[in-house]
Amino acid sequence: MSLPAENTLHPLEITDAREAAYEASKRQRDVEDQIRDASRELAEAERQYRLKLTERILYLHAQDGLAITMCGEVARGEPAVATLRFKRDVAKGVLEAAQQQAYRRAADRRDLHRMIRWSEQRDLRTDAPPEKWGRPEGGGVPAGVDPKTGELKAA
Repeated sequence: MSLPAENTLHPLEITDAREAAYEASKRQRDVEDQIRDASRELAEAERQYRLKLTERILYLHAQDGLAITMCGEVARGEPAVATLRFKRDVAKGVLEAAQQQAYRRAADRRDLHRMIRWSEQRDLRTDAPPEKWGRPEGGGVPAGVDPKTGELKAA
């Protein structure tokens, strides 16, 4: 039986924790700015699309005499209207991607907060002596295990 691997996870120092928290907040603000910009672009793309669609529907009905029920379908198939609809759909996808990124950034901040909290608890721990004091012979080793080799003792 071998000894358990040593823990390679180390607590954050206060300066590292502050810097990490600042960077996480900055990334969160950046993605919030992206959401605002993407929302504005989506609204503008929607406005342009609806204005052009309405203009073409009215034109097709008034000038070409198409039935009003057919005008919408015909107008949506025109290149200028279809291009504006495409731009609107792309803007919608950009907004959705930014929202997903915001969720990820929030989760990253929660993870960082947990790491900082763990670091605090580990630094302030009082249930164990400092590591430089060493461990007493057999301390923390289950009964029936040789504390020097980590092997099971013969019965």
